[in-house]
Amino acid sequence: MNAKQVQKFVLSYLQATDSHIVEKSPSHVTVKLSPTADRALTNRPYYWSFVDRTGAEPETMTFRWRFEPPEENAANPPANASFMAGATRVIQEDVYFGSRRLGQIFDSAQQFGKCVLLFEEPQRSAIPGHPLGSQPYTAWLGVNFKVSYECDMKREELYGMGISLATGVIDERFLARLRDKRLTPRLPSNVHLLRNGLSLRKAMTQLEHALERKLRGADYGWAEEAEERRLDELARVEQYYEPMIERSATNEQREALSSRFRQRKEEIDWQYRPRVTMSVMNCGLFHLPGID
Repeated sequence: MNAKQVQKFVLSYLQATDSHIVEKSPSHVTVKLSPTADRALTNRPYYWSFVDRTGAEPETMTFRWRFEPPEENAANPPANASFMAGATRVIQEDVYFGSRRLGQIFDSAQQFGKCVLLFEEPQRSAIPGHPLGSQPYTAWLGVNFKVSYECDMKREELYGMGISLATGVIDERFLARLRDKRLTPRLPSNVHLLRNGLSLRKAMTQLEHALERKLRGADYGWAEEAEERRLDELARVEQYYEPMIERSATNEQREALSSRFRQRKEEIDWQYRPRVTMSVMNCGLFHLPGID
């Protein structure tokens, strides 16, 4: 990532967390963090524990983040790591690709981004036909599923699917549909939201069923081959342990060998038995123009 890309990502994060941008330029931003961002980025668990216990008004930290790479900042290093702007202490940091602070922001965005609420920005050229100048938006539940095909080998596939909460229409390429859209966490002006016909729980169930139907038509030749390898490996282990158990001189030896035999069979079963698992990576509620 270059400096402009880093700055764009950081500003998007600050907007999404409702942080207050005091000032910004093409090379820096001064920001007073929101409580959400402060909890995620400043490593002050004792302070936030005190705020939670007492109900005190939180005082969040203020940063001045510069986005030039270190070699560009080397000619004009900051005199101090922090300075006072009025009564506020402002901490200066360099935020660039590979920096510790940007890594924290990435981790925080990934954590918060497991479930998002976003609106498509209306096109400026679009002129709503509604007499009040309001454009209808439909809510879509978008989910990124991860499907794992596992045996002694593993393959993973990702499915980005969406369902309209108004009509129940399912789009199996919903993730691709979002790629070229400009999305914002704030409700745009001159927009009204249509009533949902499906609950989130029912919509999620329908998406899961749709994905299950899709997976039933997949090629499972790999599973048959894995089962053959499992049975072959079990036969080899049986040939090794059963004669030893029969020749055991004492009950203690027989019990010990039998225990190892059972454990080995469980390990083989876990390693080779074919299985398909489905999990949700992240999801979101996306409000898009139109009635779908």
